[in-house]
Amino acid sequence: MARRKHLARGGIHVRRGDVTPPDAIRRDELVEEIVDHLRPWKDRKGAAAVTAEVNRALDVLLKLVPLEAKLSDRTRNRTHALQLDSVLAEVETLLASAPGMLASFLFDPLPPLIMTEDGVLVEAVPRSIEDIERAYRKRADSFATELKRLRKVCARAVDPGFGSHPNYDHAKHLCAWFANGLMEGLSDRKITGTEDAAFQAIASLLYEAISGQRSASLKRACDSVLRDTRDPKLGTD
Repeated sequence: MARRKHLARGGIHVRRGDVTPPDAIRRDELVEEIVDHLRPWKDRKGAAAVTAEVNRALDVLLKLVPLEAKLSDRTRNRTHALQLDSVLAEVETLLASAPGMLASFLFDPLPPLIMTEDGVLVEAVPRSIEDIERAYRKRADSFATELKRLRKVCARAVDPGFGSHPNYDHAKHLCAWFANGLMEGLSDRKITGTEDAAFQAIASLLYEAISGQRSASLKRACDSVLRDTRDPKLGTD
């Protein structure tokens, strides 16, 4: 029993955005508990309506957790950015060293064409050498500017990096945010940071519903949500 309590309070979390929801019977029990924690319901909502909203939130969470974990993988973003930057740098070098005729065709914008009575395509307005040079330079400069922008994005992805720390628990933080949203939308109860209050209880139940982990502490995630939504002070019962 002591070991079980220790695990419940410890760092159990869904790593890398994995989701392992419980069976349908347990899910229904969890939804029922969440619905009960949301009492009193706003706008005289009925149990069926509140239950439907909670189920919708769970369905979204089950899809969102692995997606956000994948998008926010800092190591994966950094590795790909390094590879992409290397390719972009090679493109810059190859463009700069392209031989004359190839270089002229790479950025020569196609002129507007019309068809003559004989069925021959010709330039709508014949271009002078100066016009061709300006059009070429404009197109080449625009592409070079875009390459530089992409390389700057890659540099930012490498340092300081895009995404979250490898130990960041996406599941817990998303459950805390969804618990906050459910209370704001469905409940007349005050959202507080007290450990035994409805907010943390609902977040923990949501977390079990997507991870299968019972009685996990979401205090840190809930406190983070409260800081973001109520800065600077947390609420109390």
